[in-house]
Amino acid sequence: MDNTTAAVAVSAVSSPVWLPWLHMASDGAALIAPLLGTVWLVVQIVAKVRDMTRKDPK
Repeated sequence: MDNTTAAVAVSAVSSPVWLPWLHMASDGAALIAPLLGTVWLVVQIVAKVRDMTRKDPK
């Protein structure tokens, strides 16, 4: 318990050092995530369409 408390206290004291980087990473993720989600959705749609067109009718 003491180790966890000490780690939280150290991170709180050092937050001015890493907080700007965290904001920058968050802004980057906010820009990239929708693009990657769109690409992934298109890949899934194309794969499903190809799968449906390749199946032999029974």
